[in-house]
Amino acid sequence: MIDNVKDLSRAERIKQLERKKLRNAILKCLFPMVVVGVGMAVYGLFVFGNFTEYFEEEQLAGTIGRMLLGIGLMAILFGGVYEYTRSKNTSVRDYWLTAIMMLITYVISASLSGFVNIYIMPLSLATFVLIELIDRRTATLTTAAMLVMFIVTFAFTNRPEDIVLQEAVSSVVIGAMSAVLVNFLEKKHFSRIKYLLVSLFTPLIVQPMNVFLTLMMEDYSINILFHVLYAYAASVGAALVFMPIVYIFESIFNIADDFRLNELCQLSHPLLKRLASEAPGTFNHSLVVGNLAEACASAIGENPHMARCAAYYHDIGKLKAPIYFSENQSTYNPHDELIPEVSVSMITSHTLFGEILAKQNKLPKEIVDICRQHHGTSPVSYFYRKAINLKEEGDLAMDQYKYAGPKPQTKVAALIMIADTIEAAMRAYMPDTREEYEQRITSLIDEKISLRQFDECPITMGDIDIIKKTIIEVLPSIHHSRIDYNKKKK
Repeated sequence: MIDNVKDLSRAERIKQLERKKLRNAILKCLFPMVVVGVGMAVYGLFVFGNFTEYFEEEQLAGTIGRMLLGIGLMAILFGGVYEYTRSKNTSVRDYWLTAIMMLITYVISASLSGFVNIYIMPLSLATFVLIELIDRRTATLTTAAMLVMFIVTFAFTNRPEDIVLQEAVSSVVIGAMSAVLVNFLEKKHFSRIKYLLVSLFTPLIVQPMNVFLTLMMEDYSINILFHVLYAYAASVGAALVFMPIVYIFESIFNIADDFRLNELCQLSHPLLKRLASEAPGTFNHSLVVGNLAEACASAIGENPHMARCAAYYHDIGKLKAPIYFSENQSTYNPHDELIPEVSVSMITSHTLFGEILAKQNKLPKEIVDICRQHHGTSPVSYFYRKAINLKEEGDLAMDQYKYAGPKPQTKVAALIMIADTIEAAMRAYMPDTREEYEQRITSLIDEKISLRQFDECPITMGDIDIIKKTIIEVLPSIHHSRIDYNKKKK
């Protein structure tokens, strides 16, 4: 938690951890930063100028300057991506993806505009992909970086005679405006077909600007129509190819975009079918936690699709031995025959086994992490108390009766922990009065705070308060009791 920090040593630890993460991210992202920055500069010279001339002594300084500009833009892009995604712990992956998409879009746009027609510049391709796989801010920053790179390329190269600077700048501006408008109008949670339809419609809105820019160049010929058609064709082409690209990058980077999350939430998924068959109590518990988590995520501005999906899979580790968990028991309880140490080992191992099972089934990294983190380092209090009662004398170390961790690293992991704890407790005992019900939820959350389970994630006290209020409102509608109509007739 970040607000109301009174423990200075803890604050220093957080800063030290952030500095270490930043250093590691820079080292891991240095290669794409340099390669893509230099690659864009060199490819621009290849397409729009006499390539060999730029490496002669008279123009070598300018060529190096273009390369350094490319690296500088990629460094700025790294800063933005890191700032936008560090709370999700996906900064390195997201930067590699952003750099690759920027290079692909730049190469395609430069090739088409240089070898076919200057107005065929699908700058919105990177925007389509990055909105879906990362976020809007990263897509916007990438568009801005490409805009600068193209303007510099056109303004400071010896362009072929058939490329007029005014037309080149006009094409870049229209392409960038299309990308920005797509960013503004597209919604991350669209279905695939709706996403595609909006992608085809959006570029039409900027075409009047294309007409105005052509008229400003005092061109009143049929070129007006051709400029519009070429620019729209570039945007349509980007919209048509972005779906396959998204699918490819989903697989390569194992990214949990909304399309994939919705597919994973289908109850026909093999893991969920297995959970329903082998551990029906855990399956029902996960569905309820999914409803709570989705509502809480929406309330604090997190991705509700991610929260629901993580909740569905967070307890898959219980498939190793379902009978050892109370929700899957009827009359027989194997813990009655075990010493507390063995019981704790069976209970706490489900987070580790869940992580292994999630990796084996190639679930997204965010889901894998939550399988491991959703209990943090919380103690298994029941068996700790049982062990104390069995011990004749001396103290008993709590460490042997805790989950191995790590603690939640993201807001979604934290809210899954809260929803999981409350749902399990309320399933065991639902208080009779509203006051007792709210008090019990508050005490369960306060216990997690006192155990410092949220110290390593960016969740705030304000977020936790919103989560608490949301659960208080949502949970009764899930755990409602049915009316006994037969009793009513009597």
